[in-house]
Amino acid sequence: MPLEHRRAGRLRVLDWGDSSISHPFASLVVTFRFLEETNKLPPGDRWFDRLRDAYLEPWGRGVAATFALALRVGIFAHAIAWARQRDHLPRGVRPEFDRTYAIILRRALARISD
Repeated sequence: MPLEHRRAGRLRVLDWGDSSISHPFASLVVTFRFLEETNKLPPGDRWFDRLRDAYLEPWGRGVAATFALALRVGIFAHAIAWARQRDHLPRGVRPEFDRTYAIILRRALARISD
């Protein structure tokens, strides 16, 4: 749930819905989902590799395999977090939530064979 904060007459909204303690490489799970769903980039688009490489640059070379593993685990952690959120939703909003949740589950299951 977003947290509202008023300070000096300004409203700030903090959305902690996807926050977690995890490996920093898993941070791109939601970003990659956004690029696929909102920007309609196909999963093999070169922009994913470019973004990954820019993100990994501060960690140096040889971390691509670690990133791939963190992304696979992160996708399942994301799906589990959504399942926990669903448990606390009123029944009336669950059908709409489930449409997006189905996409998240399909993405997680698609990573099993990677």
